Amino acid sequence: MSFPSKTLGRSLTVSVYRPDLPAPPDGWPVLYLLHGLDGNNRDWSALANIKSTLDGMIKSGRIHPMLVVMPSAGNSWYVDSADVKGPGNYETALLSDLPNAFEKRFAPHCQRSSRAIAGISMGGFGALRFAFKRPDRYVAVASLSGAIWQNIPTSQAHDPWAGSTGTYFNRVDQATVIGGIDLPPEGAHFGSAFGTPFDARRFNDANVFTLLARQIQAGTQLPAIFLTVGDNDSHNLWRGSMALYETLMADKVKIEFRVTDGDHTWSLWRRTIEDALEFVSSKFVSPDATPLVASSPALPSANAAAPNPKMAGGETIVK
Repeated sequence: MSFPSKTLGRSLTVSVYRPDLPAPPDGWPVLYLLHGLDGNNRDWSALANIKSTLDGMIKSGRIHPMLVVMPSAGNSWYVDSADVKGPGNYETALLSDLPNAFEKRFAPHCQRSSRAIAGISMGGFGALRFAFKRPDRYVAVASLSGAIWQNIPTSQAHDPWAGSTGTYFNRVDQATVIGGIDLPPEGAHFGSAFGTPFDARRFNDANVFTLLARQIQAGTQLPAIFLTVGDNDSHNLWRGSMALYETLMADKVKIEFRVTDGDHTWSLWRRTIEDALEFVSSKFVSPDATPLVASSPALPSANAAAPNPKMAGGETIVK
């Protein structure tokens, strides 16, 4: 089995989890689960034993049965980059080609109310990007230790980016410490995804904070949002998650935010994925619970669907 991508000019490699149950008449909801930097579609199986986690949570009733699609996206940062000789147009491939091919066969009546996205680290960045760029497609988004940074200041965006050189913490007085702007690391960290050399303006335009600001300004209905990060993250990614949390709170957008004991490791994500799955599952059940930033009409809920075609086995490696 393969899922061709006209955008990439080749097939996408994907792992798929299917509950070991008869598909309901309405079909199962779909969660797209993204990997991190230097990862691939097998990470969630090999490093997090995701099948066992899903089987156990479904059997115990903690979550409802769902299809979980885990694509391999290289170090693409989940952006389109063919025009700057980067990894390729993975944003278009994963927003359009993969859902169109997969859902046509296995979830033909999947709609916003039965589709969500999540990811770790670079995949958390990608999940938030997709959810904020196309909020009409996802009822929920979850970022686990997301590789999130604020925009590079305009005054510095025209120069080669060498990473943040300032001090993050600022002491106002002996008793008062405040955090600063959380800026990204030096450009080489992103490979060629944002051009070579790294183009700060391109990064800013594609960044989570920019996409969110545009949707808030437009008064768009956003997906339900879940953030979690380790309190001892060795990449200090708690800063970006906190900055996003504060941004959402300032704009009165509902969000679930968790700071959990742990580092930037799979031992943490094997635990926090359970919280994320419970959150996503609850939004599949109650799609009207998505947060609004303006009084916008709710999108339609999923209609009755034809029986879901059967996939062999609980997990399928698609090449």
